[in-house]
Amino acid sequence: MKHILIAAALSLSASMGLAQDTRSFTDGAGNVVDIPLQAERIVSLRGEQFTAPLVELGAPIVGSTGNIIDGVNNGEPVIRGAYDLFHTRFTEGGITHVGTSTQPDFEAIASLNPDLILLPDYRAEQYDQLAEIAPTVIINIWSNSARERYRRIADAAGRLDRFEELQAVYDFRLNEGRALVEQMIGDPSKVSVAIAEVRDDRFRVYKVYGAMSNVLDELGFSKPELIENIDGERLDLSPEQVQLIDADFLVSSYAEHFRAPPAEISGYWDVFVPGWDQVLHAPKHNQHIFIAREPMRALSFQSMSEVLAIYLASIVTRDFVPFEG
Repeated sequence: MKHILIAAALSLSASMGLAQDTRSFTDGAGNVVDIPLQAERIVSLRGEQFTAPLVELGAPIVGSTGNIIDGVNNGEPVIRGAYDLFHTRFTEGGITHVGTSTQPDFEAIASLNPDLILLPDYRAEQYDQLAEIAPTVIINIWSNSARERYRRIADAAGRLDRFEELQAVYDFRLNEGRALVEQMIGDPSKVSVAIAEVRDDRFRVYKVYGAMSNVLDELGFSKPELIENIDGERLDLSPEQVQLIDADFLVSSYAEHFRAPPAEISGYWDVFVPGWDQVLHAPKHNQHIFIAREPMRALSFQSMSEVLAIYLASIVTRDFVPFEG
């Protein structure tokens, strides 16, 4: 049955392809793929990284991976990031659930007759099987900056014009924010911000973490040396290393969906890093900022704009006690 389904999808996709103008696209793995000039039936295999920006771009998504999260959306699957930021749901959005990002449902994907499939680079082993269904493009996630990753997604979907419009609006807000930083602080590199959190008995610091880190970098704030020198996105530390991340401000994420509200996050710190709020400068002076995890992980200009507003209110336009480290 599986082979019949996929064969039928291939036949229909081929007939649809005859009516579509195509172009060559080199994806993140170096594959040269013939894709539609403007895709009409996109399947996204990563919610917060692919589906969320496609929603913001107004792209035609027919299928997406999703997750079932206890106590959320009445037990129905949700598209991480897109659900939290845009309240995009499978039923109302006309999007079909095609499994999880780790276990996509190939039969469900084939039944949708997509003309473009977006695949994260860390699942490249699925490329050949998906490419039999429809043109498949691998998008590099962690090796590209947020903007470059978003641009590549928009380009593949044939939505570069909309991307440029959204980027122009965000850049206008960002430049206003930079002017405010100059007025209120002067040199932003003199203010240090650490992104760190404790959960599941793990003390982790981040060099790259969604819009939280992207906007900090674009505003020009500095990081503690240990974080700046991370080779990659993040690093797990022992509780004894906590003073190595001391900074003017500390930023952590919380996630109500995963039973992790801000008060509970602070409790994790209390258990795993006893006395952290007296050792670290930021919590000692009420300079510990909490940001909702799922919306800020959704790759989008709306996410970056919301985090920008948080930083302008919580760092730039308030009095704070400088860290004398």
